[in-house]
Amino acid sequence: MTSSILLHIKSLTVAAAGLLLFTLPVGAVGADAEDASGRGVISGTITSQEEGQPVLNASIFVEELNRGTVSHRSGDFIIRNVREGSYLLRIQHVGYETAFRQVDVTADDTTHVEISLNRGRIRAEDVVVTGEYQRDDQTTGVERVLTGRQLRLQLGQTIAETLDDEPGLSQRSMGPAPARPVLRGLGGDRLMILEDGGRTGDLSSTAADHALAIEPMTAEHIELIRGPSALIHGSNTLGGVINVIRGQIPIDRPDHLHLSGTTQLQSVNTGVAGGLRMYGPISDSFAFRVDGSVRDARNMNTPGGELINTGITTYNASAGLSFIRPWGMLGVSGNLLDTKYGVPGGVGIVDAHPNGVDIEMFRRYAEFKGRVYLGDDFLRRIDTDVTYSFYKHDELERPDFETDSRIVGSTFGVLTTNARTHLHHNGTPISDKGLFGVWGEHRDYASGAFSETPETIEQAFAFYTFQEATPGDWNLQFALRYDFRRVSPQRERDSFLIGPIRERSFGGFSGSIRAAYLWGDRLKTGVTLMRAFRAPGIEELFSEGPHLANFSYEKGNPLLGAEFGLGTDLFAEYYFPGGSVSAAVFRNQMNNYIFPRDTNELATRRADLNKFIFDEQRVLMTGFELQAKYRILAAFQLSSDINFVRGDFIDEGKSFPIIRTGGSDVAVPMMPPLSGRTTLEWSRGDLRLGSSVRYAASQNRVDQFERPTDGYTVFDAFAQYNMSTGPVLHTFTLNVENIGNATYRNHLSRIKEIYPEPGVNVRLLYRFYF
Repeated sequence: MTSSILLHIKSLTVAAAGLLLFTLPVGAVGADAEDASGRGVISGTITSQEEGQPVLNASIFVEELNRGTVSHRSGDFIIRNVREGSYLLRIQHVGYETAFRQVDVTADDTTHVEISLNRGRIRAEDVVVTGEYQRDDQTTGVERVLTGRQLRLQLGQTIAETLDDEPGLSQRSMGPAPARPVLRGLGGDRLMILEDGGRTGDLSSTAADHALAIEPMTAEHIELIRGPSALIHGSNTLGGVINVIRGQIPIDRPDHLHLSGTTQLQSVNTGVAGGLRMYGPISDSFAFRVDGSVRDARNMNTPGGELINTGITTYNASAGLSFIRPWGMLGVSGNLLDTKYGVPGGVGIVDAHPNGVDIEMFRRYAEFKGRVYLGDDFLRRIDTDVTYSFYKHDELERPDFETDSRIVGSTFGVLTTNARTHLHHNGTPISDKGLFGVWGEHRDYASGAFSETPETIEQAFAFYTFQEATPGDWNLQFALRYDFRRVSPQRERDSFLIGPIRERSFGGFSGSIRAAYLWGDRLKTGVTLMRAFRAPGIEELFSEGPHLANFSYEKGNPLLGAEFGLGTDLFAEYYFPGGSVSAAVFRNQMNNYIFPRDTNELATRRADLNKFIFDEQRVLMTGFELQAKYRILAAFQLSSDINFVRGDFIDEGKSFPIIRTGGSDVAVPMMPPLSGRTTLEWSRGDLRLGSSVRYAASQNRVDQFERPTDGYTVFDAFAQYNMSTGPVLHTFTLNVENIGNATYRNHLSRIKEIYPEPGVNVRLLYRFYF
């Protein structure tokens, strides 16, 4: 694998050098065009209308550009590099009413605005922008953004835990460390998780014991993307896309140095975490960003006792540098992440490792980003992004005695190179704006120890387009994408366990249409249609041997076909004075749905492990989501959501569930039960108090050999407070989870037979912004 590493580093260097040589001349042309079209600056001052004092850390967001910044100690702000035209500013701060201001930007000039905010009991929509918030304008389909005080409130030790309170989301788990989000019953790589819009290069989507290589401590925002714009990121996005925004490579030059720090403590596992982030300008043309974090937690406590071998230790550090000019920018960044965590064992599941398995994982990640403004009436800009990831993890079986050596059960390594280019354009006869894109990937996969999955090369490419139009009260989005993937084992052979191991190729189209209509100022209705394409993964095709940390003996299926999904989503949103109601009904049908099926048979070569075979079936998933918010009096708000998904296997050529001989239907395994949350909160100024109740019904619709789970009700409480001292904003968040120390089990947990979910937990988070 060493030669592969050197080959990938060489190819990445050549690609980056070639891209740099290509971009600089285009940048020069873009500069000439930029001088012709001209760009301006928006500056201003934010003050309190009552006191006349500057407002620190107010968020200023430019609706049309999807860019924002914050006000500083004197209440001033500045947004550079804005094309000539008219723009709407949205100004928000906790404790003030949201304000809007229309501004006209003139080429090569500064537009200055004075804005006064009214203090009021109407709380801003939990959006506190701290620093430069930059979102590429192709992601118009962003459905939700978790940021500011709501992100601080929900921040957990994993991305899955952080998002677990979001409507429609649940988490697959095998202990706290390797948890991963599930949306509408879809997990794995059917719910794509990105970091700054790029693929993570890890193996978290392939097995329940593999952790996601993203540390939530350094996340600035988390986006949920669904619909046509999700196809910009991949063809298998029927579940959607979760994009963790870290902003590692600055796109715009910050106006001054920004510094923030975070400390988090929690009682359920004696957890301690801390992180620092700093970014700012170096000169008129250069900007930087650095961050780092450390997390350490011991075994998790549950009402049933201590869950042995569930600790986690993580070290994370990143640095980014950008060269920024009026014609565009060039930037590079690097990231390293080292983590060690445990997967619990137990006689209740498997006798192979009653003491559990230790996993040692690391990832090295590099990125190059380029952007060129074209200054043309039709072509707006070109974005290019190249990433390289070196990922490796070892699974070590824990011995009975600490003096004995650990046994390496499995080892995995992946080298991944990704490259993409987006050409953004203005209006066409059928759209107001859009993009054309091309993407390519090269993966070198290897495994060892007791795993016999062959070393394999994956090569993939895709080309796609996304278009959007807003005729009248309509919003129309359209995307079309073609993907091709070749999976090439380095040694072809006939396996007596799984069959012929040969090169496989897959290709297919995916597409989506979204139409939404605004009925006046209060009601919006719409529909999204999607066709998704997914090629089977290396593990699904060629797995061959024990996977100890996953409690399974896995057998791939080299004859698997491509998976195609058809999705329909009907949605409505209604806004009224003091509140809102939204609802969605969805139907997702997948042909050749690929999943590991428990045979309830012990493997011949490992009689202590159940045999799992990768199977493909026709599957239908249907469900709904309901959300409501209502302001009671002036300071109280009541919010509630409820989510349901049902998964059925369906017969060929039919659209109704398969029925077992005994009369019950066959359910898709690992489907979350009906669940919801109701929250009552009080807020005034910088203080926010609340309590919530989480609830779930029992899940009795299970696959063969899958165990049902009981329903539960769990109570939580929280408090948040913000204060400023000079130029520093201090934020405090206190959470008390599972106040009654209730015993309950997550149906998507692979260890639910042994131990329940965490007991009472007190979590404290402090964060400052400078």
